[in-house]
Amino acid sequence: MYLGKDMRDGLYNQRFDDIYFSPEDGLAETKHVFLDGNHLPERWKARASFAVAETGFGTGLNFLAAWALFEETADESQRLDYISFELYPLSVSEIRQALAGWQAELGEKLEKLLALYPIRTKGFHRLVLSARVTLTLIFDDVNDALPELVVPRGVDAWFLDGFAPAKNPQMWTPKLFSEMARLSAKDATVATFTVAGHVRRGLEDTGFTAGKVPGFGRKREMVVAQFREGCAQDSKKNNPDRIAIVGGGLAGTACAYVLEQQGVKVTIFEKENNLAAGASGNVTGLYNPRLSALRSAESDFYVAAYAQAVRTLRELSRAHDISFKECGALHLVNSADKEKRFRSLYENWGWHEEHIQFLSAAEASDQAGVELASQAIFLPEAGSVSPQDICSVYAHGADIRLGTQVQTLEQGDGGGWLVNGEGFDAVIIAGAVAAKDFDMLSWLPIKPVRGQVSLVEETLLSAKLKSNICYGGYISVGCNGQHVVGATFEKWIEGTDVREESHQTNLDKLALNVPSFEMSAAGGKAAFRTASHDHFPIIGPVPDENENDLPGLYVSTAHGSHGIVSSLAGAHLLADMIGERPFSLPEKSVTLLHAARFLKRARRRAGR
Repeated sequence: MYLGKDMRDGLYNQRFDDIYFSPEDGLAETKHVFLDGNHLPERWKARASFAVAETGFGTGLNFLAAWALFEETADESQRLDYISFELYPLSVSEIRQALAGWQAELGEKLEKLLALYPIRTKGFHRLVLSARVTLTLIFDDVNDALPELVVPRGVDAWFLDGFAPAKNPQMWTPKLFSEMARLSAKDATVATFTVAGHVRRGLEDTGFTAGKVPGFGRKREMVVAQFREGCAQDSKKNNPDRIAIVGGGLAGTACAYVLEQQGVKVTIFEKENNLAAGASGNVTGLYNPRLSALRSAESDFYVAAYAQAVRTLRELSRAHDISFKECGALHLVNSADKEKRFRSLYENWGWHEEHIQFLSAAEASDQAGVELASQAIFLPEAGSVSPQDICSVYAHGADIRLGTQVQTLEQGDGGGWLVNGEGFDAVIIAGAVAAKDFDMLSWLPIKPVRGQVSLVEETLLSAKLKSNICYGGYISVGCNGQHVVGATFEKWIEGTDVREESHQTNLDKLALNVPSFEMSAAGGKAAFRTASHDHFPIIGPVPDENENDLPGLYVSTAHGSHGIVSSLAGAHLLADMIGERPFSLPEKSVTLLHAARFLKRARRRAGR
């Protein structure tokens, strides 16, 4: 632990041998250096949205102060997007301890922040604090992560924080200043506590005009700056007001949920007579990230999606009666390939030890509550939830059109799109493999893959199971006297009739990995997942044949067997794109998700 107290200097970090904030009054320092230094709240007046970026989240004090000031001074129609980087995130208890002195001023907001605080995994984390305030918290080295940040309307104010340049030189680099310039909106401002010469020069060399002003407390001076270039934001620009979503499964209802959080009116068109009619209608689904050996654009997406699912499901379970169990998941090391892959994952993903453990067979058995013969990766925040339940909660508040087939989808004369002749500002196609039914997506390389789950009755032994077990198949902890065992991957089989052969496939895998469980199927369900040729979701604008995005038309499909996590992350990304807000995912992941990747690959194969 790197958080400590020193009676002379206040709260400090032992790693950097430096304080987090002024020992005189950290909140007063924040207001003087970062809020007053960036001329807030004056600068966000008459702005539809305002983006702040911060280079060191620390205890979250700067964010909480900015959030409080925004709610006190901004109009109801305005939005604050706050982006912050932190390489060594503190724990919830450490933050609460550090900010205990400002309970009266910040207590309500602090508790909201801590209730949604991310698990400490490297990457992007989107927190929706209210319909007007979002926090994109990025746990990573700022110099590595800034190039991956997308802010469509530009950053308006920089809180250039972090430990002093002499203590933390690896942060204050030329790359930092050049990326700030790339991301800044016209007339963006900067405030920082330091007056180090190379900081002023770094700002000046990349397009900022910097100067000194009185500092706070023991600091005689501090630096403020203003960007001389950049693009002006349209302060009167209206965000889309009406969105149509085609499809009422996880992908579609997740979009409805995220957009509704931002105050957008949503209409769901579902051709069946109920929501979650396909694979989203399973009674129980497990949520996990997709596990890969190395950190990559793909793994960054799944990690962000998993962390988003963890905090969203926790929040939903506090407010709604949903079938949700955060029981953890054991991923068995049942082959030499998995031994190599999981060891590499454990070493390279950069997760805090609280959130991932590599267990011996004995430790895995103790965690499971039953005997296991394999080592395992353990993810304590993983678990299970009813997709039916969350689709219902996600869609609450939307205008739901059940039994309504979308017959026509056309661009409107004055912009926007016509769905069965009805006008919308934007449309999201989230109808699984049925996305191909629309002419503009008929080329998508997606296909249905049959999956069958088996329901088995609890036994005296299996009732002891404390965590889900994954092994190329899975068994869930018991719920209402039953376990879910699954799921087959049968791309060669058509039809959703429950098959005994598929039950046997599920049970054979279970017996091979947990031989003490002797079970038979008492029921089950078969449905079709949608998968792409490269087994990665398709999320983003719909491109035309020349790879140009069709304005106002988006797609979310091919979520495969990780739909609980990927559909929610996809929904946040699409809401960001529609509202032109900072992206909740790194740019490399966004590019990889885009449907145009298939067009580019086809052109390369054709030699064009």
